[in-house]
Amino acid sequence: MSPPRLTGALRSFSNVSKKEDVTEHLCDLKTKRLKRRELFAKEGLTWQKIFHFCTEHQDKAKQQAVSQELKSLLQAAKQIGN
Repeated sequence: MSPPRLTGALRSFSNVSKKEDVTEHLCDLKTKRLKRRELFAKEGLTWQKIFHFCTEHQDKAKQQAVSQELKSLLQAAKQIGN
């Protein structure tokens, strides 16, 4: 006697599984983003601090290149945030 097939059982009980709710998924993403913003705000990490740290630890020759890269990074972050 052959064992029962799993595909038949899956077809029988396929309507029992949880339906995905797109709005619930979006709400989860929004709450995660808010928590991340709160965490960064609490830690005090800002673009100004990042810029100051990077320019402070570079020699004068590389400082202009670092400044340009940070500006392009900031612009990309603004586009992602919108």
